Amino acid sequence: MVQEYIQYTKKYKMKLFIYKSLLACFLVFILFHLTVGYTVRSYEIKIYNYFSKDNINYIKDKLRSELKDGLNQDRILSKDDSILINNFLEKISNELKDAK
Repeated sequence: MVQEYIQYTKKYKMKLFIYKSLLACFLVFILFHLTVGYTVRSYEIKIYNYFSKDNINYIKDKLRSELKDGLNQDRILSKDDSILINNFLEKISNELKDAK
């Protein structure tokens, strides 16, 4: 009788342990998705929105309009910027000539 009771309690305790473990795992899973999963999902949505077809078309149109506006101006670069870019290109061409 005592042996049967001991076996029954071991079996019952093992079932209880498994149920508690499953519940704890489920709660950790839910907690993870409520905290980290939400943050990851929000960044994922931002990335998808940033690279959406509408946004890409908007950026293309904006770039085209800026290029058209730049071409309509008399000078695209200021005098200082043009001197700086010219010096930079000369330096690069000299380094390329020295590489031969």
